Amino acid sequence: MKDSRAKSAVQIVLLVLVSLVWAFPLLWAVWAAIRPGRMVTSFSLTPVFSLENFQSVFEIMPFFQYAANSVLFVAGILTVQIITVTMAAYALARLNFRGKGAVIPLVMAQNIIPSEVLLLSNYLTLRDLNLLNTRLGVMVVSFASAMGILLLRQSYKSIPMALEEAAILDGCSIPQMLRYIYIPSCKTAYLSFAIVSINFHWNNFLWPMIVINSPEKRSLPLGLALLTKSSADAGPQWAAVAAATLLILLPLLVIFLLFQKQFIRSFVTSGLK
Repeated sequence: MKDSRAKSAVQIVLLVLVSLVWAFPLLWAVWAAIRPGRMVTSFSLTPVFSLENFQSVFEIMPFFQYAANSVLFVAGILTVQIITVTMAAYALARLNFRGKGAVIPLVMAQNIIPSEVLLLSNYLTLRDLNLLNTRLGVMVVSFASAMGILLLRQSYKSIPMALEEAAILDGCSIPQMLRYIYIPSCKTAYLSFAIVSINFHWNNFLWPMIVINSPEKRSLPLGLALLTKSSADAGPQWAAVAAATLLILLPLLVIFLLFQKQFIRSFVTSGLK
């Protein structure tokens, strides 16, 4: 019994230490954001606090304009993704068609291949379509999601086939079955996918940086990167960068804290990591 308690105590201590190491960058950002800018690199524990860094963020860059662009990117991508992944997941879960056995490995491969590998081909495609430096150009390459297809496919396969057969006997079409059977039964999976999609595209920096040239079309991550170069004389304003980082992370943190149980449960039941 004593050995078991000692082992549990050691595990708890190790988990706390690992958690602190993981959370240190965020804790430092909070500490730097609420301190005067001149003290951000002094490592002083003097109890001097200020909100001037948050005020500086709104003075240095058009924060709300960048935030509106980020919301547009995230909402537009997620809206189209919900449609595409729903149809693709249903086709792979329930329909039989020639070549289905080859489609699933291709979707899995798409989920494995880093998006950076496709940057050049996507850029050339947008150039040919005259979509460079447009908001649509930022969104269109993400209108489908291999991860979302696989996640929903697993959730759809867990729904008893008898429900679909009964719906067919009642005269339901495929869109009606999706609306009244599959989508309501897989709300947790949809919620988890939405959280992942929102998190990724809200923080996406590389692709918008490549596509967007106009300042008024920039997203928050681009504004955050430019904030480090806002003052050539004084150098990067790291305290303002920390404050902007917290402002950008706040919506994501609130969303995850509200839906963390459903998020974890969905990935556990689907077998995806």
